[in-house]
Amino acid sequence: MPTYPTTGYMSAELCLNGHVITGDTENEPEKTSKFCGECGAETIRSCPKCGAPLRGDHVFEGSITWMTPSSYCYSCGTAFPWTTVKIAAAKEHAAEIEGLDDAERKQLQDAIEDLAASGPRTDLAASRFKRFMKKAGVAVGNGLYKVVLEVASDAAKKALMG
Repeated sequence: MPTYPTTGYMSAELCLNGHVITGDTENEPEKTSKFCGECGAETIRSCPKCGAPLRGDHVFEGSITWMTPSSYCYSCGTAFPWTTVKIAAAKEHAAEIEGLDDAERKQLQDAIEDLAASGPRTDLAASRFKRFMKKAGVAVGNGLYKVVLEVASDAAKKALMG
């Protein structure tokens, strides 16, 4: 029989690409694995930097909310491997956009970093990103837009769509 706290987080297991293996390693040990069945990447249960357990399903007064992977560690603030890889992919994509000069490419790459971490620069980053996407054109812009939405914070997604 599963054992749940009254309130708190269960421990999770994710692969290095951010696929959820299980949001409850304690009660679902049969779901754990060394490698992801979706992409083959190695799995982790704790922050690679500080060792804090990955937050899984949230329990509040007996009600369970299924987990959504975090982008950053709640304990040390470090970007998780899946976040780092997505940011790097978006920056690579930005570096290949024709029609932007080197300074604009750098600004776009910086904006991608700011969109990933919700903070005081989020609105500025969204504004810059939209401006560069217009300049890049629809075909290129749509591809990068999809990649950026995967890594963007909730506040950034609102700013980009607003």
